[in-house]
Amino acid sequence: MKDNILNEDLIRSEMTYWNVPGLSVSCAFGGKTLSKGFGVRDKSGMPVDKDTVFCIASCSKAMTSAVAAMLVTEGILDYDRPVKEYVPDFRMFDKVAERETTLRDMLCHRTGLAPHDGAWPSPVSSIEFSNRFSYLRPSAPFRSKAQYSNIVYALAGHIMETVTKCSWPEIMEKYLFKPLEMNSTSCQADALVHEENKAQPFQVTGGRLTQLKIWNVDTVAPAASVNTNAEDMCKWLDFLISKGRSRRGEQLISSDVFEEMIKKQIDFTDFIEGESLFPLDGYALGWQTGLYRGRKILRHTGKIEGYSSLQAFLPDEGIGVCILLNFHSPTVSIMFTILYDILDRLLGLKGEEWNMKFHTKEPLTDSDFNDSFLCHVKLRQYTFSDRYPQAIPLKEDPDCAEIQGVYKNPGYDPIEIFSEGKDMILKHRGIKNILTPYYGGLYKVTGFKEDPLTYDLPLTFLKNVHGDVYALGLPLEPLISDIIFTK
Repeated sequence: MKDNILNEDLIRSEMTYWNVPGLSVSCAFGGKTLSKGFGVRDKSGMPVDKDTVFCIASCSKAMTSAVAAMLVTEGILDYDRPVKEYVPDFRMFDKVAERETTLRDMLCHRTGLAPHDGAWPSPVSSIEFSNRFSYLRPSAPFRSKAQYSNIVYALAGHIMETVTKCSWPEIMEKYLFKPLEMNSTSCQADALVHEENKAQPFQVTGGRLTQLKIWNVDTVAPAASVNTNAEDMCKWLDFLISKGRSRRGEQLISSDVFEEMIKKQIDFTDFIEGESLFPLDGYALGWQTGLYRGRKILRHTGKIEGYSSLQAFLPDEGIGVCILLNFHSPTVSIMFTILYDILDRLLGLKGEEWNMKFHTKEPLTDSDFNDSFLCHVKLRQYTFSDRYPQAIPLKEDPDCAEIQGVYKNPGYDPIEIFSEGKDMILKHRGIKNILTPYYGGLYKVTGFKEDPLTYDLPLTFLKNVHGDVYALGLPLEPLISDIIFTK
């Protein structure tokens, strides 16, 4: 049966169709594992093998949740004890959330805090980053709904660092990587940079594959930083289908805590996942929950600059699958095609042509390889007068000195505006963006970078009663009003 699990012809044809350079697959089932690489890992054409290391992005959240479950098993943490009891200086904008937030709330995304993905990556430490939370506004009442948040997972990791008195890499090595013998796995960007057998990140630009720089996500390491290979992911999947028991027989997560970890905690719908054919129904602790052809499935996707990942396991069937790519868009289609084909084979179900359900009717164009359509922040022709009635429109060609300077918000890295040649530049998190007048008092920030997304943002300057520019508004978080940076 093992020889028939992977339809290699399907995998290779899908890689060609979607222009995916490299890919690896991991499977765990019935006490057996299977791992294999496909395609190339870099521009030189070096092949991907089972030992090639990829960044797994948000699939890291499940591992963070597993470590939390181990700490709960040991009595070091409690899912339902307010985190303020562990970290007295814990602060949030919403004082109810500050007082009541638990580890469970964080791990299932129900703190009410808006995602605020524009706040990372950042060069600050985890302690400094956690101090920003008192300035980050919520977008929903506490525990009212699930709102996917990378920064809340970063905060959960900080709490685990505080109670264990260990750094995040030390925690992951001690509690997960070493016990599971995941010897090629790390959780720092620098480790991936210096890894010899690594899959370089790619995207399609102008119809061509372009190799990217490795995205440093250490600021939110518990949310997205794990680097691993297909062989180590087999060990991780085996741990999951063994319900928290290592290959050496250690019950690292107690049975009751493991069941709590994979139990649906709150209704949840991920707008990206609507393309997966089998929609989700909720979020557990570090896992999305749903059904696959009538069978309970836990799954999670990951996507970050030049990398995509998908992991899934069926706890009642004892099956786990992981797919890693060095490519970020479009990847939902190929990952789920491969996943469903493997699951059907392992479950003994009549297979379907899953690939044809994802293929487009028209030939692929550059827009098919652009993630920007996912962003729900769109540049519109308006002056923000409805949101900032005190704003005074600037001239179409303002005096450069009027708007130049450093603008600060305590929840975000500072923004600097300056002239460079004939261009006006907005610099944020070390990245330069062109700033141009767009409509009335509205300006356009061209090519703003957020994780794998690149898009244009509207910006408005605010003046005081004396006519001096004192602040700018930028919609870094689409679920709330503009983030204000003061000069």
